[in-house]
Amino acid sequence: MYKLRMIALDLDGTLLRDDKTISQPTRKLLAELHQADVEIAFVTGRMYHFTAPIQDLLGFPVHYICTDGAFFQPRGWEEPHFKTVAPAVTQAVLSALADERHGLYLFSNDRIHCFTEAPDPAIFSWGFDLHTDPARAGDPPVNQVEQIVIHEEKARVRGIQKALNMMHPGLYQEIQPSMKRGNEYLIIRPHGVDKGSALTRLAEVLGVKTTETIAFGDWLNDLPLFRDAGLSIAPANAVPEVKAKATIVSCFTNEQDFIVRELERLFQEGKMVV
Repeated sequence: MYKLRMIALDLDGTLLRDDKTISQPTRKLLAELHQADVEIAFVTGRMYHFTAPIQDLLGFPVHYICTDGAFFQPRGWEEPHFKTVAPAVTQAVLSALADERHGLYLFSNDRIHCFTEAPDPAIFSWGFDLHTDPARAGDPPVNQVEQIVIHEEKARVRGIQKALNMMHPGLYQEIQPSMKRGNEYLIIRPHGVDKGSALTRLAEVLGVKTTETIAFGDWLNDLPLFRDAGLSIAPANAVPEVKAKATIVSCFTNEQDFIVRELERLFQEGKMVV
């Protein structure tokens, strides 16, 4: 029988419906589990300023893991703790893109810095507090960058990735598909930082075993979360790579209350207790 002490929730495509709301059954069940002393954590690629309003939809305080683990603030902490990309890496990216930075985004201190007046609309899925500097009038942040996102044509992304690998062997770089045909995202995070490592850290802070954690997620950045959680559940709308690593693949989507359906099934079948 599985002992449940913490739930780790991705947001978009998972906890949130497509209209960015939380269903009443999901709110009700999570509130009941919160009252039963189950820890509830948001574990998201969103930046904090874009994540905090979701807590209001639930109606009770949660733990925050944002920017894929680089922003860390357990419930009750007055200030967050940031993990940052090595300044030498940020400087190398800035140098590599010295002549063309329109597709470069630096996530720094809960704000996105970019170098174009027309940011890629998809960047707003990470956050909406943008500082645009197309004329490069100010110095870009170097010492506190929690994540770097480069959105370029596929060949250019692969070339940048290869060059950075040569300069910084072992550098964490993740390529994700873009909605724009022929383009990709290159994502650079602090060394050793992802959703899974942040979940492990949160469990240590709370005195919870990761084996007592259930993770819910649907996208590629949830793979480390599934790696480190005791039990992982993917909705029917998850990408194939995530379904392949999930303990349970639901027949229901984020639009169909898959979180409630799967948790209630585990309780009813006697496979899980609080």
